[in-house]
Order: sequence, then structure tokens, then C-alpha cells
Amino acid sequence: MPTTPPRRRLSPAERESQITETAAAVARTDGLTAVTLRGVAAAVGVAPSLVAHYRPVMEDLVGETFRSIASAEVAEVAGLVAHEADPVARLAVLVTAVTDPARDDVAVLWADAWSLGRTNAVLAAAARDVMDDWQRLATAVVEAGVGAGVLHAEDPAAVGRLLFALVDATNGYALVDHLDRSTRDDLVRSTIARAVGLDAATLRR
Repeated sequence: MPTTPPRRRLSPAERESQITETAAAVARTDGLTAVTLRGVAAAVGVAPSLVAHYRPVMEDLVGETFRSIASAEVAEVAGLVAHEADPVARLAVLVTAVTDPARDDVAVLWADAWSLGRTNAVLAAAARDVMDDWQRLATAVVEAGVGAGVLHAEDPAAVGRLLFALVDATNGYALVDHLDRSTRDDLVRSTIARAVGLDAATLRR
């Protein structure tokens, strides 16, 4: 009779990687609140005690999971922006990317991070760091446009803060199905366009 081959025992590094990757998958599917000892163990298919052996402090795993996902998104958008030579096109790509409904899964994780970060210092630090990364990206885009004379703003950093304040607020609307997508996107696009002296149509990609 055929027999099932025994499972290969994972090395510590492989098991650590498996737990990290599974935590990210759980977060993307069910949110940061689902990244628990039992939740990750069930997804991996092992006993909670094994996960606890590798990740004894779940708050750290939650924070690191969020940082990994959120930082990857910043890097992806920065790459899209960098492909454009024209400063106005760069701003248009940035605005389009951060309002893209395909990124709503990460927006949900941001909502979790702000809530859970009240009692999880590692998660709060990760949220602050990635918020700073977004701010640096937006400020650099606006500064380049101002330097080229095609964008007009006395304080490029303030425009960056305005952009993400709008994005975060409208993502909050999305979480409770308040206002349709086009209305929310138009609000972000038209407000940022006015802030840098452009017509809103120029920020469509």
C-alpha cells in the first residue's frame, strides 16, 4: 500500500520565515486583529506553542507585520512615481496610486494600526515611521515641481500632509460605505490640485 511520506522538518530559519509570511497573509485577509497566537498557528497548521517559541511577543509580530506590508506599499508607489520624468506627472501618479481602490486592503490595516497602536508601542512606532516615509515621498514630489516652476506651493510639506489627511479621511469613509468612490477621489484630486495651482484634470492618470 502507498504510504504518505513524512513531513520534512523545517529549519529554524524556515519556520521563522513561514510564521512571518503567514502572519502577513492573515493580516491581509482578516486584519491585524487576527494576527494572534492562535490565529497564526491555525493558518500555519501547527500548535500555538510552536509559534510562541519563535515569536513569544505577539505585539512585536503585529507591529513587524504591519511595517512590512505598509513599507512595501510605499516602495511600490515610489517606484511608480520615479518612472515619470515630468513633475506634474509624478504628482498625478502619486495621487492616483494613493486613491486606488486596489489598495483598500492596506487602508484597512492602517485603520487597525491607529486603533491597536494605542496599546501596542511597536505597532505605533511602525505606523509613525511609515507615515514619515509617505510624507517624505509627497514632499519631494511637490518640491521638485516647485523647483521646476510647474507647481506652486509655499510649503511643499504642508501639501504632503494635506494629501494624506484627505486620503486617510476618505479611506475612513470607505470603511463604512459613506460616499461613493468617485466622489471621494474627486475630493482628494481637486483639493491637491488647488493646493499646487493646477486644474484637477491634470492629476488624472
